[in-house]
Amino acid sequence: MDHKGIFHLVRRGERTRGRGLLVALTALFFLVGLALGAQTITLLHVNDSHSHLDQWGPKDDSLEGTLGGIAKVATVIGETRATDANVLVLHAGDVFHGDLFFNAYFGVPELQLLQQLGFDAMAVGNHEFDFGPDVLANSLNAAYGSNTLPLLSANLDMTAYPALETWIKPSILKNVGGVEVGIFGMTVPNVPTSQPAPVVILGGDDPNLLMTIAATQAAALRAEGAQVVIMLSHLGYTYDQVVAQKVPGIDLIVGGHDHYVFQQPKAFTNPEGGQTYVVQAGKYYQYVGKMHFTYADGGITIDDYQLMPMDATVPAAPEIAAVVDQLKAGIVQKYGDVYQTVLATAAADITTTYDPAQKRRDTAMGDLITDAMRQKTGTDIAVTPNGLVSEGLCQGPIVGDDVFKPVSFGYDMATGLGFKIATFQITGTNLRLGIEAGLANLPYSEDAFLQFSGLTYSYNSKKASLHRLKPASVKVNGKPVKNNKTYTVTANEGVVALLPLFGIQVTNVEMLPDLEYDVLKDYIVSKGTVSPETGTRIKDVAAGK
Repeated sequence: MDHKGIFHLVRRGERTRGRGLLVALTALFFLVGLALGAQTITLLHVNDSHSHLDQWGPKDDSLEGTLGGIAKVATVIGETRATDANVLVLHAGDVFHGDLFFNAYFGVPELQLLQQLGFDAMAVGNHEFDFGPDVLANSLNAAYGSNTLPLLSANLDMTAYPALETWIKPSILKNVGGVEVGIFGMTVPNVPTSQPAPVVILGGDDPNLLMTIAATQAAALRAEGAQVVIMLSHLGYTYDQVVAQKVPGIDLIVGGHDHYVFQQPKAFTNPEGGQTYVVQAGKYYQYVGKMHFTYADGGITIDDYQLMPMDATVPAAPEIAAVVDQLKAGIVQKYGDVYQTVLATAAADITTTYDPAQKRRDTAMGDLITDAMRQKTGTDIAVTPNGLVSEGLCQGPIVGDDVFKPVSFGYDMATGLGFKIATFQITGTNLRLGIEAGLANLPYSEDAFLQFSGLTYSYNSKKASLHRLKPASVKVNGKPVKNNKTYTVTANEGVVALLPLFGIQVTNVEMLPDLEYDVLKDYIVSKGTVSPETGTRIKDVAAGK
């Protein structure tokens, strides 16, 4: 019935009937207004994929991994878009480095696949700068030209490298189902392996600056009309918690950097008395976080959240799986059969983590890598920081690809693999200084925390920074370290490059032709079966049992 028909009924004197109809229409218009104001959005998010385009983890009978894979993520995105009207897809950073897919292709295929799958934005992670801004710019140009997936970071000063501004912006404002969603990115500063210069990652010298930048971005997006504000964060959970509690105007923080697995959003009371939620979805496309939230009355309500494992229950999208298989064929052509030739067996998982309920702080993978280096060179000790051990080994058969992933840092121009190893000499005094420097950023970062072969030490994590090491506990091959004595050390070339940043003096540096990958591979092959080290090399006296 049109408007004339409604008024005709009233004019004919059918007042009761007309009044009822008008009341009903008024209610209908009111409900329609509510419906337009209350809109449900589906958020899908991943983080820290680190070039793991293929399935990884424990292997099936065909030596294929059983976890993750971007082809499974593609299935989830496609199925979600088929059932949900308003879908937002975000990546919280660190596409670069970590797998032979990066070393062979410098991240270009993954960047293109993210755009093809319809990701709405990606944060700039610290590992995007592992090889300097030139490599990042070249990869972005090869992947996108000027038609880019939005890469976001509000705390990058690109004044001295303006070319990156073609692809990287502080924020975007996106209409999702009639709701204006503002998204800004943040990048963690002061990561030793990151080489952004001349780009400056702001906030390294003053963490309060990160809060100021986040507050400025949130306020600016609100002023532009944003009804929902999301911080797409590669700061890490320690910073994310502070932002959530200290910065007004942020509804959601989609996080990364730590590789944490949050089964449900973490809620924090923000300065406005409302809730700011933090989510993070592990690493390597192992999970996709899926959130339904409703915007109404100027705020959001989380309706449900699911951390979806990309396991055998999720089929791979055939067209994306075909792309991954083609890329793998190129890797085999370049590096040999790194997927189907079994080198050894892991009797159990060789992990990069420790049990926080125990005092032990050396890790099985750190032990394995340093043992391999020390056996190769015969030095007194071998060392590697946690931040240069990418991942561990899963129980079962070990192939070349598995060996590469834990030592994937660096890029050797001749082979396309990672770091070579080196030897040097260090005094007992400088050795203690190096260990203390590795403890300085706890608990905010364990990247510089040192793992050793041939050396043991204890520390107290409750003490003030630079006063945590128990000097008398440092022993080389069971004997207390003497300040003036010189010790021989093996490490990868990345460690050698980082030592001056920590003020650690060494002498007689000799760069060796051996790749860390080959050293680890040869050691694993020689053992046949590798098992986790059971002894304690490093102990936190303030923790656990």
